[in-house]
Amino acid sequence: MKKTKKEKTNRSFLKRIGDKRALLTIGIIVVIAVIISIAQFFQRSKNGSESEPSYSVHIVREEDPILFDGKVQAAEVQEEYYDASKGLIAEILVENGQEVEEGTDLFTYRNEENQQLLDEQNRQYNRLAQRYAEAETELANAKKTLATANGNIEESNRQAQTSNEVSEEELMLSPEAEKAQNQLMEAESDKAEAEAAIEGAEMTMDELEIQMEDITYEIKKLKKEISTTIQADFKGVVELNGVDPNKLQSSEQPVVRLMSNNLKIESSVSEYDYNKLSVDSPVDIYLLNSDRELKGKISKIDSLPMQAEAEGSTSSRYHFTVLPEESIQYGFSVQIGYSEGVMYLPQNAVIEEDGKTMVYLNKDGIVEKREVVVSEKSKLYVIESGLEADEEVLINPDPALLDGDEVMVMYD
Repeated sequence: MKKTKKEKTNRSFLKRIGDKRALLTIGIIVVIAVIISIAQFFQRSKNGSESEPSYSVHIVREEDPILFDGKVQAAEVQEEYYDASKGLIAEILVENGQEVEEGTDLFTYRNEENQQLLDEQNRQYNRLAQRYAEAETELANAKKTLATANGNIEESNRQAQTSNEVSEEELMLSPEAEKAQNQLMEAESDKAEAEAAIEGAEMTMDELEIQMEDITYEIKKLKKEISTTIQADFKGVVELNGVDPNKLQSSEQPVVRLMSNNLKIESSVSEYDYNKLSVDSPVDIYLLNSDRELKGKISKIDSLPMQAEAEGSTSSRYHFTVLPEESIQYGFSVQIGYSEGVMYLPQNAVIEEDGKTMVYLNKDGIVEKREVVVSEKSKLYVIESGLEADEEVLINPDPALLDGDEVMVMYD
């Protein structure tokens, strides 16, 4: 029994050794096969990379709009400050928030000093008018005296003609002749005095008329300056500062501010984007307090830079104005979006070939060579024609590439 058992144990051991050798051999074969497969994979990858070069691409797109911060303001603002030369404010004729038309009376001044001057001018005018009336009476009386004197002279001359029929000796002895002679002399004297009186009265009246015209001019001027009414220069909304009218003369705030219904948006652009903007260019306006978006256009671009807002600033900024197409509340903050409407190419995507400008497009891994028209701007090329949005252009292409070549591309 013991001998039999020992032989059986020895055979099992040898068999187990043979099985392990077989498994080891198989494992070695599998490892070698894997190593060979990996080597072949890398070799194929290497060969593939050599046959299909890899490029970065530029996707043609319209540039995102440039954004500027802006504030909504009235296009026109009329600010009326207290003017002491016009007197004291007598009455405010409008209410806060009131909409008014052009020419509406806003408030009035009253100048008491000018009122006193007006009163004095009126007194002087009345005195001149009285003297003028007296001169008119003197002129009328002198004209009557002249008419009477002329009548007496005519009568004396008539009597003198009758006396010619009498002898000279009889005429000298006639008391009637002596009387007629005296009447003629008296009438001629009255005529001379009347003519002098008429001349004097007319000269006086001419002088008085000149003085009265001067005073009349001063009176009209003072009447305008006594009560001065300030009117609206345009249609708009009134804003009052809430100060008591009796204290407005000491206020640094305007008595009345009138804001037009027409609106504008003020913003600024840096020197780097200055040449991109142009008057009448369309813009998009985005309200920051809502999702509302509306259209507008640039109406003005200043040619002179703003004063530096912060010390040490090296970039100049320039005011520009936008007119919105729709109404916006005064004072709202907005963003202005300006799109150039152009598409750019980096310079390293373009190749000059035989006087032509060429690019290489990626069409699903296949090269397409194409001529384009571009213009240079700020170290970039502006696409004039030859490319559409979303097309892919190879960066730093190999000039040896041909239509139909396969390429691998990488996207940022």
